[in-house]
This record gives sequence, structure tokens and C-alpha cells, in this order.
Amino acid sequence: MEERERQFVLKEFSGYYRHAKVEVPSVEQREFGIGGFDRKIEARHMAFESDAALQNYLIHDTPVYISHSVAYYKFPKATPMENKGWMGGDLIFDLDVHGGLFLSKEEQEKVRHDAIRLVEDFLLLDFGVKKEHIRTVFSGNRGYHIHVKDPAYRMLEGDARREISDYISGKGLDYTKFFSDPNEDKWKRYGPKESDWGYRGRFCRTAAKVLEEDPASIHRRLKKPEEAALLREGMRTGLWSKTSISDIVERMNVVAKGMPVQCIDVDTGVTIDTKRLIRVPNTLHGSTGLIAKELKSLDNFEPYRDAMAFGNEPAKIEALQEIPAQEFLSSTMEKMQNGEKRDAPLPYAMYLILKGAAKLS
Repeated sequence: MEERERQFVLKEFSGYYRHAKVEVPSVEQREFGIGGFDRKIEARHMAFESDAALQNYLIHDTPVYISHSVAYYKFPKATPMENKGWMGGDLIFDLDVHGGLFLSKEEQEKVRHDAIRLVEDFLLLDFGVKKEHIRTVFSGNRGYHIHVKDPAYRMLEGDARREISDYISGKGLDYTKFFSDPNEDKWKRYGPKESDWGYRGRFCRTAAKVLEEDPASIHRRLKKPEEAALLREGMRTGLWSKTSISDIVERMNVVAKGMPVQCIDVDTGVTIDTKRLIRVPNTLHGSTGLIAKELKSLDNFEPYRDAMAFGNEPAKIEALQEIPAQEFLSSTMEKMQNGEKRDAPLPYAMYLILKGAAKLS
């Protein structure tokens, strides 16, 4: 990115922070890290005594990225890490999909749906976390960050956090273990019920949904209402041998694949790293110009419509590559050829500039 674009981005970012509301719970106990145009974390071991001091820094020094520690520290500016005085940390989940220049509607819905299931099915139901202890944040780019501030999880070390992450992502899950051994009684096959706790009940509820929406994906015989009714009764009572489909357990593999939260980003170790830095909610993402927006609800949220930081005044840009047509700001942005110049709404222009797909004209 050329200097002209860099100054343009920093000016607009600073303008956003003059009016934004950026708050970090227990801000004085957090370590902060900042990043520029080349790296997301260029410096860390920073601290702010208040939200006002943090906001003042954002306005006048204006980093491209800013993150805070998931941990709470006695001395957040201290180095090395061992001198900070760790006092526990939030439990964080990072859900991502890996798309191209833009996320497709399908990719947006997949990660949004997984974030909803993570909160509603796992955190609220399985782990008993209260809603007031959950902070849901659009990451500003390709997914969501879920912050769990429940004191019951605050002091967990990395291994315990890994077990939670593995459970949610279904690592090692074998749904066939939910069923009785067929060698014990070939006439009766017992299995999970919809009222069961955890994965057993979730398996049944997922199966019931598939049975209603696409029964043939399990077995073509289930398209017959009487056969489907037998299976539903089996799921209600736990006696799965009510159905005449002898290999019904094996057929349920299609159901089991949809149970874990598949977008949870386990590979980066976000959940298990107790010294991790995570993007500050309601700040700007340096790769998109979108707000890493805290959300009261994930229902109907669309990032290219609902996470805008800037007004729609035009900015003249030149495409540095072929840019496909895209839904943005509730409108269709037309396709651009490499080298084409055009006026674009500021949020869209900012997005393309930060992605390296366009420059100021």
C-alpha cells in the first residue's frame, strides 16, 4: 500500500474513533497489542488505566489493529510475561471461514449459524453459562469472537480449555457409542432420546430435523409417513429398533456430521492460549475497515450491511485486479476490471483498499 492510501486510511480510522464507543471490561488489568499495515501485532505489553485513555490513544495515535489480552494481569505492562501476574482469563472462541476477496452468502450463513449453535446449544445448555457472561462480537473480517466472562471458567489452564474446545468441535466423537451393542439383543436396539443431555440429545434433535427436512438422505424408506413415525417414536422413547430399517445406526452417519461446531478455529489455539490477544470489540479491522462489532443478537446480522464504520460519501478508486460484483451496503456493487476507475461509497472503497484490491485514483 502506498503512502497516500495509508494516510487516507489512518485519517478515516481516527475520525471513526472520535465518535465510537470502545469499552473493555477491566481495561486496567488488560495487556494491549497494536498492529500496522504490515503486521497485526507489531508491539504489545501496553496498558491503559481507563476506557477514556484507550479511546484517546485510538483517536490520536490510531493503530490499524488493536487487541487486548484474554487474561487479567496485576501488572499488564510488565515484561517478560511471567512478571505480569496472571489472574485468570476469559474463555474465547474464534469462529472463521476462509473465503476469497468477499465471503459468499453461504459462507456468511455457515459461520453465523455455527456461532449461534455455539452459544445456544453448547455454552447455554451444555455448560450452563449465563447469557450475561457471554459477549458476541463480529471479528471484523470472516467470522465471530465469543467471549465467555463467567467466573467459573476464569482460572482454567490451557489443558482444560482444550477439552472444552475439543468437545464443542466434536473431536473424537463416535455417535455409535450412543447405542446398545446389537449382539446383546438383536431384536431391541436402544439409543439416545431427544430429552437426553449433551451430544446424545443433540444427536436426536438433529436427526429429527433431518427426518423432517430431508428423510431420503437417511433412507428412502423414511419418505413414507408411517416409517418416519416409527423412527420418531424410537427417538422419543430410546427404542430405535421400532423402525424396520435394520442398519439405521449406520445410516445416521449423515446426521452425526452436522453436530459439532465446524467453524471453531482450534488450529490457531485461540481457546487454549491463556495469554492470547483478541481484537478489541467495536474497533476497526485493519484488513477490511469493518467494525469488530459487539452484537446483542446474531439474528439476521449481515457484515456487509451492518458493520459499516463510515458514511456513504464517494471515493474515487482504481481497481488493482478484477473485482466481482458484490452485495454491499444493501446494494449491488458492479464488477470492476483491472485498471478501471470509479466512484465508490467510502466503506466499499476502504474495504477494497485494505484488501489490496484497489487504490485511490
